[in-house]
Amino acid sequence: MASSDDMAELEAKFAEFVSLSSAGKPADPKLMSSKACGKMVKDTLPKEVVTIADASVFPKYKEKGKQHMHVSHFPAFIRDCAHEYAKIKTKNSKLPKDDPKVDEYEADFRQRLLKKGPNVKEVKESKTGAVGKMTDSSHYTGSHKQRFDESGKGKGITGREDLHANDGYVGNYKGKDTYGTKK
Repeated sequence: MASSDDMAELEAKFAEFVSLSSAGKPADPKLMSSKACGKMVKDTLPKEVVTIADASVFPKYKEKGKQHMHVSHFPAFIRDCAHEYAKIKTKNSKLPKDDPKVDEYEADFRQRLLKKGPNVKEVKESKTGAVGKMTDSSHYTGSHKQRFDESGKGKGITGREDLHANDGYVGNYKGKDTYGTKK
């Protein structure tokens, strides 16, 4: 069984993965979605556990009618993942939960979770240097120049097409009261 220090650290890792998957929205650090759980398992545990955790273990521990798992179920979730992994490794589908192999894999999973955090890719600036010119609207010419105002902010649809009131006799007639006048 894990010590209280390990549990606090595991809860902190749990909260890290929850905050990463919330996509900018404030998330409750005690509730993990399936997406966050999948990311956590994929980034930290062996690849054989990924599908098992998503398909059979996570649904057991999510709240009924909800799509998230509470942090209080996290130790049991790790234990069940270790149990399912042990069943695969020993090729014994009737392996009991109190088997020493399950304890061994559970300890290994806890250590993996404590060592690794969310795998986040860094966005680096291009080495070619030409990207800055492409994103600076002051360098645009022709019709593209009309799509932006003086500050460089896009005008939206008004900058992309000429808007006319289609209120002539025919639907596509774009010059009301211009019939018979010379240009």
